[in-house]
Amino acid sequence: MTIQPIPVPTRIFGGEGLISYASRHAARNGTTVEKIERSLSEAGSIPKPSHRRTPERLQAWRSLGALHENAFATPAVIDGADVIDRMLCLRCTQGSGGTGRLPRIGWVCAGHRRWLGTPQHDIRALPELVAAERHYRRVLAPRGVLVRSPIMQWARECAITGIAQSEMAERNRRVATSNPNLLTYPETVRIARLVTDPGFNTGMLQPGFRARERHAVSVKASTGMFPQAEDNESWRVAHRITAMFNAIAGEIERNPSRMAGTTPYSTTLAQAWRIWGR
Repeated sequence: MTIQPIPVPTRIFGGEGLISYASRHAARNGTTVEKIERSLSEAGSIPKPSHRRTPERLQAWRSLGALHENAFATPAVIDGADVIDRMLCLRCTQGSGGTGRLPRIGWVCAGHRRWLGTPQHDIRALPELVAAERHYRRVLAPRGVLVRSPIMQWARECAITGIAQSEMAERNRRVATSNPNLLTYPETVRIARLVTDPGFNTGMLQPGFRARERHAVSVKASTGMFPQAEDNESWRVAHRITAMFNAIAGEIERNPSRMAGTTPYSTTLAQAWRIWGR
């Protein structure tokens, strides 16, 4: 049986998931997802209704919405990392509150200058967040660094530790929020870019490189990463970077066969967080 589109069309948003779209499409047509799927099941078009993403269910809703075959195709996992389902920009969705997977987008809607965390927030007064987002999309996303990846979480912890409280207060004043994830996003992206840089990894993990040499490189690389302020504690970040690479280097030395066939860069991405205990 061919499933025909239901009368009132519903635009699908980029990355939007099945549950989000189906709920909106059903509501625009004055009904519910449950009623539509029960009717399709009784007609033999799909198996018994369930909340699972079965191929039949996905195809049914593509047909009901006259959607492209690529709809609902964003993977749940990329290179072993989870692609989280999150709220889409409320401006992009015109307040509909849709949800979806956006693996190549960070925590900022650059077009509408909005923070995409919970809750969403207008960040027009913090253009540095938009600049950081562009760096995320151009550098980190192609490296496979997703917004909820261990690397980004670790980088955020470093940023919160190192940034001056006076700078946090200034940003808080400009956007009227104390959300540390939002306020330290520029530094989070900078730190994540540094520790996933292939050249930096090669240098930090070169054979025979000593701990004090790694620390000197960390200090030099992290200098200027934070806005200048008397209460700046960026030195803490250099210590964290050094400690992380010391742990990775130590594991490589103890278990060289385990790392056979990997480059220092891939070792960091694939092994560092297990080595680091995260």
